[in-house]
Amino acid sequence: MEIKFLEIDLEKDLIAIETVAKKSFSVTPDATLAEWFNFDYMVKMIKEDRGLCLKAVADNNDIAGMIFALQESPINGKEGVEKWVIIIAGVDPKYTNQGIGTLLLQKLEELVKVRGVKKMFTYTNKDDIKVINFYRKNGYEDAGWIKDYQYGKDNSAAFLLKSL
Repeated sequence: MEIKFLEIDLEKDLIAIETVAKKSFSVTPDATLAEWFNFDYMVKMIKEDRGLCLKAVADNNDIAGMIFALQESPINGKEGVEKWVIIIAGVDPKYTNQGIGTLLLQKLEELVKVRGVKKMFTYTNKDDIKVINFYRKNGYEDAGWIKDYQYGKDNSAAFLLKSL
């Protein structure tokens, strides 16, 4: 398994990343991927050097997984530069339980740390124990939750934070 940058100039690469994300989130009960993620904005942030997208490439050249993180808003000054948020991470279901998500996360953390990032955080549905446990296993700590944060009533978000 090899971890590489998303080659945003290659339409084929972006299509493959979208496919992995759609497969990963096809079982998410609370919202469709299109309701909460915008691939055009992802590309814009990568081109502005405010975001990073990595892909996991299998031996057969399939894209097995992806992760995208974004700099916190630069309007927040130093805090905005030193803190990044993981917006989306996904592994194609046929490649799950092979450590791909962990490899992607570790490489992302390594790359942003070189940029001076001090903290990474993410959030997910408060009831998504599998995702919460994944981040906990990788050193992220519970940072609280916000009631009704995502998609209306009774869909609260759990936040997880890691100091790098």
